[in-house]
Amino acid sequence: MTPRSASPAGPDAPRPPDAPDVSALLGDWVNTDQDSSKGALRLSVTWHEKGLFVRAFGTGSPQPRDWGEVSAVVYTAPGTPSTAWSFSAIYHFGSLRTVLCAYHKTGILVATTSSIFSDDGGGADHWARSFFHRAEGRA
Repeated sequence: MTPRSASPAGPDAPRPPDAPDVSALLGDWVNTDQDSSKGALRLSVTWHEKGLFVRAFGTGSPQPRDWGEVSAVVYTAPGTPSTAWSFSAIYHFGSLRTVLCAYHKTGILVATTSSIFSDDGGGADHWARSFFHRAEGRA
């Protein structure tokens, strides 16, 4: 896996020739397990002027909690430097830091979240893996 810069010139501008194609990662993604209590329930992956961005929504009541939008690092697979297949992003929630990593495979997005507390009162650190499908494909 090779990290690549994915800085575009703008949302309507052509992709720079050396930037990987991120189209497989873009869009709204829905966790296949909507009853999951850990990790994200929904992801929105977009391309902005400064690169790839991820907005995650976690569990919450009555609505999923918006984790906010953060920039992401894009990775290409060995032998395919022109196509992005994964990304990582970091969320900071005070004493909790969550690292979200995801890769695209055969139409699904496989994501892991590693949540680490920096103090003793936040709870146990945890890791979760989730599978996402495109929101557009949902009936």
